[in-house]
Amino acid sequence: MKFSFSSLFCRLLGAGVVVLFIPACGGDGAKEGGATEVKVAEEKPEAPVAEPAVVEAPAKPAAEPAKSTPEPEKVAMKEPAGQSADAIFSAPPPIELNGFGSDEPVERPDLPSRGVIKLGPKEFVHTTMEHWEQYDWTTLTVKRWGRFRVRLTYTLSKPSVPLQMRLGEQRLKKALKSAPTPTQVTLGTVYIEKAGDVPFAMFTPSAGAGLALEIREVAFIPTAESDDEIVAAEDGSLTLVAKTATTWSESMRYEPKEEKNCLGFWTEVDDFAEWEFVTAKPGRYKVSVAQGCGPGNGGSQVELQLGDQKIAFTVEETGGFQNWKEVAVGELEIAAAGLQRLVVKPLDKKAKAVLDIQKVVLTPAS
Repeated sequence: MKFSFSSLFCRLLGAGVVVLFIPACGGDGAKEGGATEVKVAEEKPEAPVAEPAVVEAPAKPAAEPAKSTPEPEKVAMKEPAGQSADAIFSAPPPIELNGFGSDEPVERPDLPSRGVIKLGPKEFVHTTMEHWEQYDWTTLTVKRWGRFRVRLTYTLSKPSVPLQMRLGEQRLKKALKSAPTPTQVTLGTVYIEKAGDVPFAMFTPSAGAGLALEIREVAFIPTAESDDEIVAAEDGSLTLVAKTATTWSESMRYEPKEEKNCLGFWTEVDDFAEWEFVTAKPGRYKVSVAQGCGPGNGGSQVELQLGDQKIAFTVEETGGFQNWKEVAVGELEIAAAGLQRLVVKPLDKKAKAVLDIQKVVLTPAS
């Protein structure tokens, strides 16, 4: 079908199409007053159908602002500036989670007091530095060398704070947790090499406007010189060597020299040694003590205690405090498997010193 120029012009204008007229240059293509022939199949009004593709980008991606909703949370969880302070304050995260689980040792209710050194809140000097809080002690006086467990009693109004203790070249680190009431934690163990005054210090990051940590007490508690576990031999015997004993004492101590390797300086009757060990089953044991005693110092009475049981023996002179003699002292009954505590304690002192002890051996009686 063909249209005249005028009728086609009207149709195109009605459809809102701009028409560009190109005069025919002769030839068969010039018909009907020179208008070019147009086929309906090439109508352009169909082109607007492509317009929906422009609207194709739905407004839904614009809903991406919804992603920005969590952003306030991210900002709220950022660490406050200046919290890291010096690298010395770095400490491992606390093991406890919302009160469940703890790496703190359970303190025994009958903890001995002999040899324990306690320092109160008036015995340190607190100084606020540019990036940290510093606590200095100069009043720790020890009467003997040895290994001690350090226990801190504190309150803390913040969720947590890292703390570091320095004693000589030794460092202890602990992440303190919020504590509205006085709380005790073990910072670790330190070795004090000689008797006398021993200064030490503690550090925490800057407290800012207010001091959140309040130190109530620092205690130095005697502990075993070695963490070696006491285990039974194949025949069931138990050997309690000197370095695995806890010396609840002010004078008596572990002497680490190879030729000694014993508990010595036993000049105070109130000093005593204690061994902790675990047994797998009950049983009766013969007990012997490897003891040494210098000339003129024999005759003192020494007692062994296991629970309610007590056996005593008389110290024998051996010609020297490191001349060892195994002395059979009697028998003890272990009534049930589990944790045992054996105590060796003088009952009196006949001369300058009581004795030296290298080991105590428990051998099954049958």
